[in-house]
Amino acid sequence: MHYSDSFKFASDFINYTNTSIFLTGKAGTGKTTFLKHCKENAVKNTAIVAPTGVAAMNAGGTTIHSFFQLPFTPYLPLGKAFEGNEQVNDKNSLLSRLRLNNERRDVMQKLELLIVDEISMVRCDVLDAMDTVLRHIRSQYSRPFGGVQVLLIGDMYQLPPVVKEEEWQILSPRYKSPYFFNSHVIEQQPLVYVELDKIYRQNDASFVNLLNQVRNNAMDDEGFKLLHSRYLPSFTPPREENYITLTTHNNKADAINFTALNELQGKLRNFNASIEGEFYEKSYPADLLLKLKVGAQVMFIKNDTEKIRRYFNGKIGIVEKIEDEKIQVLCNGVAAAIEVKKEKWKNIRYVVDKTTNQVEENEIGSFTQFPLRLAWAITIHKSQGLTFEKAVIDAGEAFAPGQVYVALSRCTSLQGMILHSSINNNSLHSDSRITSFAKTQKTSAAQLQILHESKKQFQQEEIKKLFDFSEQQLNAKAVWSFVAAQQTSFNTEALLATQGIHTALTNIETVAKKFETQLNQILAQQELPENNETVQERLVAAARHFSTELEKVKNEINTCPAEADSKLIATDFNKLLLDLYFGVCLRLYLLNGCESGFKVDDYLQHKRSFLKPILSANAYAGKSKQAKTDSPHPELYKQLRKKRDTLCEEKNMPVYLIAGSITLEEMALYLPQTIEELKQINGFGPVKTQQFGEIFLTIIREYCAQHDLQTNMGAKPAKEKHKDRKAEIKTDTKVSSFTLFKEGKTMEEIAIERNMTVGTIEGHLSYFVGIGEIDVNTIISQEKLELIKSAIEKFGSSSNKILKENLPENITYGEIRMVMASIKAVV
Repeated sequence: MHYSDSFKFASDFINYTNTSIFLTGKAGTGKTTFLKHCKENAVKNTAIVAPTGVAAMNAGGTTIHSFFQLPFTPYLPLGKAFEGNEQVNDKNSLLSRLRLNNERRDVMQKLELLIVDEISMVRCDVLDAMDTVLRHIRSQYSRPFGGVQVLLIGDMYQLPPVVKEEEWQILSPRYKSPYFFNSHVIEQQPLVYVELDKIYRQNDASFVNLLNQVRNNAMDDEGFKLLHSRYLPSFTPPREENYITLTTHNNKADAINFTALNELQGKLRNFNASIEGEFYEKSYPADLLLKLKVGAQVMFIKNDTEKIRRYFNGKIGIVEKIEDEKIQVLCNGVAAAIEVKKEKWKNIRYVVDKTTNQVEENEIGSFTQFPLRLAWAITIHKSQGLTFEKAVIDAGEAFAPGQVYVALSRCTSLQGMILHSSINNNSLHSDSRITSFAKTQKTSAAQLQILHESKKQFQQEEIKKLFDFSEQQLNAKAVWSFVAAQQTSFNTEALLATQGIHTALTNIETVAKKFETQLNQILAQQELPENNETVQERLVAAARHFSTELEKVKNEINTCPAEADSKLIATDFNKLLLDLYFGVCLRLYLLNGCESGFKVDDYLQHKRSFLKPILSANAYAGKSKQAKTDSPHPELYKQLRKKRDTLCEEKNMPVYLIAGSITLEEMALYLPQTIEELKQINGFGPVKTQQFGEIFLTIIREYCAQHDLQTNMGAKPAKEKHKDRKAEIKTDTKVSSFTLFKEGKTMEEIAIERNMTVGTIEGHLSYFVGIGEIDVNTIISQEKLELIKSAIEKFGSSSNKILKENLPENITYGEIRMVMASIKAVV
C-alpha cells in the first residue's frame, strides 16, 4: 500500500521518538489503517485501549477502564471539594481504590507506547485519571503519563464524549470542555497535532467539498442545494440494490430490521454465540442470538481472515442459503455466494512475557459467532469507521455534534446517498472549541523541526540509558546486602562472592559516569547521533570495553558459589540474583548489538528480540544437594546437619533460627563439649543454647568418643561480645519480624507477639522493603502511599521531620521510612 506523507510523518514520530501525538483526519483518510500498521510493526512495548468495549474489540485492544481499573464516576485531579462523596474521585481516593495486581503493574512499568483509539469519545477527566495512574505506578510523578509515549487517534468532528448533565455540573468548574484536549495533562504538555490529509473513501471533488462544509458547519447555498438534491423522502430502496439505512437511534434501526425480517417468507433460524472465559456483555461484538432468514440483508462485521479477502467489515449482502451451521451470502458484483463460517473475537489482557520481557497480548476469553448483522438499518454510531456504496440517511433527529457528518461521510459517492429527512442548520452541530483546537496544528516546517529535535532527543536518551549501569549496581548491592543480613544461613564463600560482584559493577558504573561527561559533549551537536561519526566512534569503543567487563560479571554471577540452608532464604536470594543476572545479560546483549555502530531502527529491533536468560546458579543447599565444607570432620558436619534438618521439620522452623551453615562449621571444627563452650560458637546465644544445646552436644561428644578426639575450643578466636553480638541480635530480630510478616501477621500482631512497639517492627520491615523483599503496597494503603510520595517530591528526602510535619497525623515515621526505602529500591 502507498502511504501518504502525513502517514509516514506520523510513523516516524511513533517509531523514532518518545513524543506523544494526536493523529486525526477526515473520514476515510486511513486512521484505522494507521492503528493497524502501528500494531503490526511495533518496535516498542505497546498497549491499545479504547473508550467502549466494541471500539476496543475493533481496535484489537482492551477498554480504558479495564486496563487502568478506573471507576466510572467523575475524576477531579485537584482538590478535595467532594470529600465523602463516593460518586466523585480525587487523586487520593482514585489511587487508594486501585486494585492492580503485580501482573498489571509490570505491564504498566514496561509500557513504552499507549495507543488510545476513538479519542473523540474520551472524556477529559478520564484522560487525567489515566495520567495519574501511570505517574503513580511508574514512580515518575513529573512526567506526563509517567514517561509513556501516547498516540491518540480520532476525529474531533465525529462523535463526542458522552457526559451526563449531573456529571458536567461536577466537572465544569475545573474543565473548559469535556473534550480530551481540555484535560489538565494535555493543557500542560500539548501534543504534536498530525492530520492525515489524503481521502481514500471518496473521489468526487464536489462531494468531498460538501463533506468539508458539513464538517466545519460552513454550508453555503450551493452546498445546501447539492445536499438536498439527494432528499427523496418517498424513496423505497430496491431490495436487490442492498441499500442500508443510517439512523440516529437504536429503536429506529431495530424496528426497521424487525419489520423487514418478518416480511420475508421462510423459516426463521436462530444461531447462538458461544462464550468462553471472560467476556463482558457490553463488549459483545455481535448478536448473542442471531436471527436470520433466507433473503435477509446482512452486513459483515469482521474482516475476512482467509488469505483471499472475500469480505470486509461493512460489506453488504443477502442471505442466499442456510443449512445447519452454514450460511451463504451473496454480495453485489460477486458471482458466487460466500460461505460464511463462525469467527472468534478475543478478549485480551496485556501481560509481560517471561521469556522475552515484552508486553504481549494474552487471551482471557472469546466470543464466537457468525460475523453477520441484520443490515436493512444501523445506527450512525455503529456505522463509524465503515464504508457504504449505497445508504439511506435518516439524520433529521441528530442529537450530537458530528452525527450528520459521520452519516454522510460513510458514503463513497453523492449518487449512492439518499436523504430520508431534510437536514437543516440546526442538525449541523459543531463546536467552536474543536475548531479552536484544530488551529493549534503547527506548520509543516515547524513540525519537521519538532520531528528532528524529537528524534535527536530519543536517540540521546537511548544511548545514555545504554551506558547507565546504576540499576545493575543497585541490584548487586541488594544481593550483597541480603547475604550480609543472613550470614549465618549462607556458606562462607557467599559474602565474598556477592561483594566481589558488587565491587565489579561499582567500578563499571564509576567508569561509565566519567564516560557520560564525554558523551554529553558530543551528543550536544545538532546532527542526529546515528549520523554523527564522532558519536559512532566513541560509542563503538565504549560498547566493546563495557561488554568485555560485563561478560566477566555475567560469568561471576552464573558461577556464584552462594549456598543457603533455608529454602525460604535461598528462594529469595535466587530471585534477587536472577533479577541482577537478567539486567546484566540484557545490557550485555544491547552493547554487543552496538559494537559495529548505533542505528536506532536496528537497535530497537535488536532490543525486541532479546530472550530472557536461564541462570544455572541455585543457592539452596537442600538434602538433595551435597553441602560443601572444609571441615576436618566432614562426617560430624553431616551428622550435625542432618539433626538440624530434622529439628526444622519437627518444629516447622527455618534453619537460621536453629543453626546456620557457619554455626555447623564452627561446631564441627572446634568440637565444643559443654554448654559454656557452645555459647562461644557463633549463632548460639542463651535462647538457642537452652533450646538445642544438649541435642547438638550429644552428637559431638559421641563423635569425639568414637574418634578419640578432644575439644578444640582453645584454637577458636574469642567472640567479640559487644560489636558482633549487637550486629547478630540486630540481624536476628529483623529476620524474626520478617518471618512473622511472611506468615501473614500484621505489624500490630508482630509487635504484640515480640513484645515490641509497632514503630520498631516498622523499622525491621523497612529494611526488607529497601532490598525489594517486601512490596510496600502490601503494608501501606494507596492513599497514604500517594500522600507520602507527594510530600517527598515537594519537600525532598533529607529530613523525615519536615515530611512528618507536612503530612496528616495518622502517618507515622515508620511509614515514611518504608516509602523512602521503596523509592530507593527501584531507583
